[in-house]
Amino acid sequence: MPHLIPRNQEVSSAAAAAPRQAVTAGDDVWMPSVCKMCGNGCGILVHRVNGVVVKIEGDPDNPHNFGRLCAKGHSAIMALYDPRRLRSCLRRTNPHKGPGQDPGWKEISREEAVEEVATRLRKIVADDPRKLMFVNGIGENEMSRLVGSAFAEAFRTPNFTTGVFFGTHTRVSYLNTGSMHTEPDLDYCRLLILFGSQKGSVSGHDTMKSAMGMANARARGMKVVVFDPVCSPTASKANEWIPLIPGTDGAVALALLHVLLNQLGIMDKGFLAWQTNGPYLVGPSGRYLRHSESGKPLAWDSGDRSAKAYDDPGLVEPALAGEFEVEGQICRPALELLRSHVAQYSPERVEAITTVPAVTLRRLAREFGETAQIGSTIAINGVRMPLRPVCSFADSRGSTCHTQGLWTGTAIQLLNVVVGAVDVPGGSISTSIVGPEERLRVSEGLDGMIVYGSGSAATEEHYPGRRPRTPESVQLHELFPVGRPPRPMLGLALLDFPELIPYQVEMLILMGSNVVMSGADPGRMAQAFEKIPFVVGLGDRLNETLECADLVFPITQGLERLDFPVNRLEGWVTGRHWYFAARQPAVEPPEDVHHPVDIFIEWADRSGLLPELNERLNAKLGLAVSQKLQADRKYRNAEIVERRMRSMFGEDHDLRWFREHGLVTWERTPAERYPRGVLKMPRVPVYFPYLLDRAQELKEVLDQLGLNWDLSTYRPVPVWYGCWSHQSRQSDQLFVVNYKLPFQTSTTTQYNTWLAELSKRHRLALYVMLNRKTASDRDIADGDVIELLGTNGYKACGVARLSECVHPDVVAIASCFGHWSRGRQTDSDRGVNFNSFIPLDIRGMEMLSGDYDQCALVTVRKLRKGPREALRRQVFAELILT
Repeated sequence: MPHLIPRNQEVSSAAAAAPRQAVTAGDDVWMPSVCKMCGNGCGILVHRVNGVVVKIEGDPDNPHNFGRLCAKGHSAIMALYDPRRLRSCLRRTNPHKGPGQDPGWKEISREEAVEEVATRLRKIVADDPRKLMFVNGIGENEMSRLVGSAFAEAFRTPNFTTGVFFGTHTRVSYLNTGSMHTEPDLDYCRLLILFGSQKGSVSGHDTMKSAMGMANARARGMKVVVFDPVCSPTASKANEWIPLIPGTDGAVALALLHVLLNQLGIMDKGFLAWQTNGPYLVGPSGRYLRHSESGKPLAWDSGDRSAKAYDDPGLVEPALAGEFEVEGQICRPALELLRSHVAQYSPERVEAITTVPAVTLRRLAREFGETAQIGSTIAINGVRMPLRPVCSFADSRGSTCHTQGLWTGTAIQLLNVVVGAVDVPGGSISTSIVGPEERLRVSEGLDGMIVYGSGSAATEEHYPGRRPRTPESVQLHELFPVGRPPRPMLGLALLDFPELIPYQVEMLILMGSNVVMSGADPGRMAQAFEKIPFVVGLGDRLNETLECADLVFPITQGLERLDFPVNRLEGWVTGRHWYFAARQPAVEPPEDVHHPVDIFIEWADRSGLLPELNERLNAKLGLAVSQKLQADRKYRNAEIVERRMRSMFGEDHDLRWFREHGLVTWERTPAERYPRGVLKMPRVPVYFPYLLDRAQELKEVLDQLGLNWDLSTYRPVPVWYGCWSHQSRQSDQLFVVNYKLPFQTSTTTQYNTWLAELSKRHRLALYVMLNRKTASDRDIADGDVIELLGTNGYKACGVARLSECVHPDVVAIASCFGHWSRGRQTDSDRGVNFNSFIPLDIRGMEMLSGDYDQCALVTVRKLRKGPREALRRQVFAELILT
């Protein structure tokens, strides 16, 4: 058992008085819990007086946020007491779905709703289990996701998907480092280059800790450079903001690589030789040359001028450059091929593509290479390890959610790789490759490369990828052999490729995501749901997705929930601590409102799947022998949570313990913080030859299916060709981009009364931002009402806000406003919906990763002059109706 850091005694005393119990006179307690207003899971203290939550504060003893809390966390009170929240099961009476349609809800009893679902489940499992599909989002990332996935496995359907519509960054991380995510090491970094990232401005991953870390690092002298079409809050605080054409970040990264490798010759040769596949010899076919007996890739030993297996103990000096002849074949090291490839991305060529000056690219490349201090070391807690105080970083949506987005993220990560700034102090840190007690969560897979997972849980779906085959899943995952299920294909397959699905989906279960509004063209996505005969939704309030459901189950709100351990507190974030926190119920839910886990268990029991579900939960939750679930017993969520607590931390760490203490936390060792500085780790790639094989196999399958999809991104090195928008843009069109607000979460918080008021008062939240020169050319003044027309025919009106802080070729729209759900307040969601401008068609699919291109083009024209406030109100009212 690790050493536990005790909580503050005053907090512990208050928390100990707050077990879940009936309210008594004088009830006045503070209890530790975890926020659920976004996916980050910050620690909170909830103040309850006489059974009513009256205040929420950050928990100073939680290392995830150290007492800091954003506006979303404070506003959770309004989500709890929202008069529009769901309190009973609803059945749809109107068969038509989508914008403007009234579902015609009819309240029904929970018993009736449960039995209707169970009856359909029994019928489907007896017929064809594939006809059931689950879609889970970031709103349910703890017990609900695990139990939902276990239910899908017990049901034997291949159709369980989780995540968000735009999410290339996770595939980039898996592909390059074996990790779900990476973060800059803000404790020691001295130069941070951000690509389309708002890191440090209370958005994205690890929000509060990143905001504090960025502030502290900047005060310490860390330089921040931001590539972004918009001068975001992060860019406004940076040392340098560099605007560029949207979707061209990959070209910038490749140019920086070219300057580093070919013009400056700055690279960490030791790291590249022993911790990457850089020295592996590649033949004319683009594949490795292999040892005749072991089949392992060969490397050229410059010491005795001979080819040896990459892991041969006699290999002394692996060559990273040159041309050699081995068994009659001319070959070169993989790094040499990368160097030759990136030479085509000269700063001058990339300047014409991106508008970033060539002199700037050269200067930044030199600064990055020199600041990396290759060869330097640092001692942390008595452990000496390499110091590489630079990081090149891309966030989830800005730079990588484009065609070739996987390669954009890879090129950005390769900047760290070539200088050795990977999982060492100051560099890019993988968040989930080492667990407590220095247990590796990755394995050495084929050819010595890093593979996500360890032992029997190791998976090679990212390296070397799965073999493509005829589709069996609704999302056609089988046609995307690298990475996770292609979430955007859900709508496309149902609308445009139904013949590829070998069955008719009969039932869809949705939870944790407003999937209709989360991706391209929400209107088309709503049409896709009309193709499914029966849709079940789980949620705490109505939104556009639940209004496409046929049956809705109300679920507990965040302040009524018991979950453990909570999402990002499970230990895949960076920092100095491990921490495992419990989300605890501050108040009881309404009578017919239940935790999603209890709903799934009830469905499993009535459909005859309970033994299979419990068996899979035992494995997924890692329950100890004494805590395993009995096959035929129906458990409640609280019982399962407590068994997991005891399995992880011992019999004494039960619900009572966590009610008092809230979380378990202890400091990480240097090896757990910086694994490549201490531990022997598998190699990371600079060259990807297996993609050539996957492309050939996929082409054969696509030919059989009569599909002519673009496979040009299946290359062994990063490429940038540009998006459809770069190739088809007309002279009068502008790129439209989206940026985050620190007080809104994706598509889920716009309904919140406090946050809606904050949006109304914010200078940019509900406006359309244009460059002053661009606006002047169109006779548009600040406050004018303008019309935006997308290439897909979508049209919206907005009020112009002019600024020099946006690229001249760009229109910028904040957050995810423009909702149409009848479950929102009348005036809670003024603004323009960015996603509606993104066409939903196959050309937007990133065929390598299974992600989607968020590029969109619009024409802009002035409708009326401002800035009369009455006119603005009229326009906002029109937006709401639209």
